[in-house]
Amino acid sequence: MPVARVSLAGVSLGEEDLQKLYMWVDEIPLSRPKRNIGRDFADAVLVAEVVAHFFPHLVELHNYSAANSLQQKTYNWNTMQTKVFRKLGFMLLPEDVQSLANASPGAIERLLYHLQFRLAAHKQRILRRQQQGPSTLSVAGDSMASPSGMGTNGIGGRPQQQMLQQPPPQAMPQQPAPMMQPPPQPAAAANGRAARRALQQEVDNDLLVEKEKRVQELSETVEILELKIAKLEQLLRLKDAKIERLLEAQASRP
Repeated sequence: MPVARVSLAGVSLGEEDLQKLYMWVDEIPLSRPKRNIGRDFADAVLVAEVVAHFFPHLVELHNYSAANSLQQKTYNWNTMQTKVFRKLGFMLLPEDVQSLANASPGAIERLLYHLQFRLAAHKQRILRRQQQGPSTLSVAGDSMASPSGMGTNGIGGRPQQQMLQQPPPQAMPQQPAPMMQPPPQPAAAANGRAARRALQQEVDNDLLVEKEKRVQELSETVEILELKIAKLEQLLRLKDAKIERLLEAQASRP
């Protein structure tokens, strides 16, 4: 999976987005009460619990211990970077890690907002793999295992039956009969054909895996963009409704 460097400075949230984000966090059972979200999440422990709530296999919670010192908080975030965020396809910039460890205003909200998209995309990947099943490569490999143009004696060779039916030379009876070339051994020809088929199948499978990997990367990018578009459209509708209410209130004034 490609890993993108994400800048939290590019994540913008409206008032409605913040309210929905806080409601989303409140629905997740965490090990400590939430009083000040910036300080509560500054040591990365609660972020690890958020990810583990949806995908326990992605997080080993014992790697993250509650911390008060900036050094330990930064260590926890760097561990989160390499062991969790990378698996979700992104990593934060060093300055964003410092902002989170320092509980800078708005930093954790921007991270959690972006993390929602990444968790949703990861869920879609899992569902897609379950729907595809394990038979994709084997079926494709079987269909590509026998290249066209291969005869029973290899590519471009004469049929073995024709070579075995050639009559012995009769122009010079005084010459010993064993002067003719012996036909190729069937076992050697079969081994050559098997080796060529195995090599061709290996090459075809490598190409197929590479193409499927590229398709998966593009699909993940499309999923993230679609989620962002849906969020923006929802925000636009909310803003339009708010504008209409303000206009109606203004029109009703004497």
